[in-house]
Amino acid sequence: MTPILSVNDFARRVGVPLARLQEIADDLVSHYRLKVLKTGAKERKLYVPEPELKRVLRRIKKVVIDPLPLTDAAHGGVRGKSPRTNAEQHLAKRCVVTVDVKQFFPQVRHSVVYRMFRKEFGFGRDVAKLLTRLTTYRAELPQGSPTSTAIANLMLTMPLDEPIATDARRRNVSYSRFVDDAAMSGDNPRPLINQVARQLSTRGLRIHRQNIKEPKKSKLRIMPRCGPQKVTGLNVNSPSGPTVPRAVRDKIRAAINGLPTLVEADAQKAIGSIKGRIQHVAQFNPGSGARLTRYLKSKLDGSA
Repeated sequence: MTPILSVNDFARRVGVPLARLQEIADDLVSHYRLKVLKTGAKERKLYVPEPELKRVLRRIKKVVIDPLPLTDAAHGGVRGKSPRTNAEQHLAKRCVVTVDVKQFFPQVRHSVVYRMFRKEFGFGRDVAKLLTRLTTYRAELPQGSPTSTAIANLMLTMPLDEPIATDARRRNVSYSRFVDDAAMSGDNPRPLINQVARQLSTRGLRIHRQNIKEPKKSKLRIMPRCGPQKVTGLNVNSPSGPTVPRAVRDKIRAAINGLPTLVEADAQKAIGSIKGRIQHVAQFNPGSGARLTRYLKSKLDGSA
């Protein structure tokens, strides 16, 4: 893609008058709403754009960001790729290592996004400035925005994917990345861990290291073949393909067992969720998916 050098050209491609784009950029507070997702005691803050800004961002993603080049290592938020394609890169390997970035989206600063568009992709100064103002919020990359994952991929392509993939090939190691989760596998992928950390530091990012006080919270995992090996939530021990971990399937069965304790409105919502989770299992474990479907049906028939 040829760099966009003028803001008038940028506005023309996006299909929104330049004056309106600048007005939106000047008043982002009124164009976002906070949404808090709770999983147990853990909270995740999403900044969701209101309809007008969402339309603008979707257009920016389509005509400005998506045409920019990515490496084959990127699997998250990339058309035609998925957690399955990411996991398939690491089947039946002697050792699997997964690393993710600490507080990734909040740690991506607007100044880094600006420099990326300006210096690495050659956009005009005013274009890079306006593009950064529209795609960041409160000086960070907002979770919940249509452009955030795409920008994350761009940010990690040059400093991370290119050098790590090159070194991985030299070592006969497989490397892939799902947004901020990097996976490496082979006979000895461990030496790449420090290299990943060094490359991420060029963007002002850090990996999750082992915490002696809270080892279960570590996002750096070294998984030998003798135990479960997981990549993007899927077991990759088998050469025949990724599978859903037994613990996930057991949780679905437990949710089915809990249906009789719910009031009708909550039960209907839970049933819809359970059916969706079973469909996910069936993609990877057809036999388990069929058994869970039969078990759900028997429970529902028994309560009728």
